[in-house]
Amino acid sequence: MTPMNLRIRGITWHLPRAGQVFIIITLIVLLAAWNSGMNLLYLLVGALISFLLLSVFFSARNLRGLNVICEAPSAVHRGESVGITVRVENHKPFLPTISLHIELAEQPGNSVGYMVKLPPRKAGVVRINALFSKRGVFPPPPINLVTTFPFGLIETRLRVHDSAEVVVYPRVRAVRPAALDATRRVGDLPRLARGMGDDFFSLRGYLPGDDLRHVAWRISAKTDDLVVKEMALETSRCVLFIFDARAREGLPDFEERFEEAIEMIASLGVTMLNRQFLVGLMTAGEHLPEDEGKTQATRLLETLARLEPEPATMLDPFSRVALLDESRRVIHVYISPDPGQWGERIGSAHVMRPEEVVYA
Repeated sequence: MTPMNLRIRGITWHLPRAGQVFIIITLIVLLAAWNSGMNLLYLLVGALISFLLLSVFFSARNLRGLNVICEAPSAVHRGESVGITVRVENHKPFLPTISLHIELAEQPGNSVGYMVKLPPRKAGVVRINALFSKRGVFPPPPINLVTTFPFGLIETRLRVHDSAEVVVYPRVRAVRPAALDATRRVGDLPRLARGMGDDFFSLRGYLPGDDLRHVAWRISAKTDDLVVKEMALETSRCVLFIFDARAREGLPDFEERFEEAIEMIASLGVTMLNRQFLVGLMTAGEHLPEDEGKTQATRLLETLARLEPEPATMLDPFSRVALLDESRRVIHVYISPDPGQWGERIGSAHVMRPEEVVYA
């Protein structure tokens, strides 16, 4: 038997197998009453129809006066299962809500939460899990409130949508240190110079005006002279990812390659930020200035989450690099979803190949 559905004012009535069997029995009794003309059978048919109508009425009333609030994380990673809190409030002054199932709209028939009884003017909380399989910005998954109260003959569904926004970040995978070396090779070569960095460079004698915090006290005690540690200033700890995000209509599997390129940028970028690099991003239409720390990691992931293929008519972002300020030494890492560009030389660098990134 094929399920039957009727939608009225946002509520859908579904006739399950038990209800379909009940209707068949009612039709058989009606046929018997018609053929025999017995008043008793007509009364029985009327009682059965009344029983069915009462099921529809009480089932709909069971869902009236409910308010649903979904609390989902503001940001998650693609492919990550997250918990969503569903709070159901019963605003009816006197009547409770009985036997309430909660389903994800994309998985009808699969109950993820259940409330036996929700008293009037009370609220119940159910925690469900949802999986975001695509990167982007989405509302929380819609849910259905489902009840078969009171007799199980009618299944009533109420679809609930939430206007909130969930930002789905690209996946961030652990990157082996060799991949960071590959990133340096595709960009400008690092250069060490004396400065105020964090790495040791050399030792020299103390000069008036030197910072006492840089005095090597143990070595000075052995030599009876003040010795100062010179620190290395590495001018290449600033990385700018240049991503050619322009759409390629004739490229097979472009969407899949586009997502792979975004995940590569996210994985490398977050790993470098965790290692105290300054990281930025530039496309044909976007520019995230270089910065460091966890806040920059959040900015980078949110920019990548909202990034869509850009019009093919926009200026080549690889060409825009020539317009940037050259006064600061920055590693330029070129990324493209187009295999035809992989390995292409751009000055002293080249467009990075996916196999150059080794994931842990």
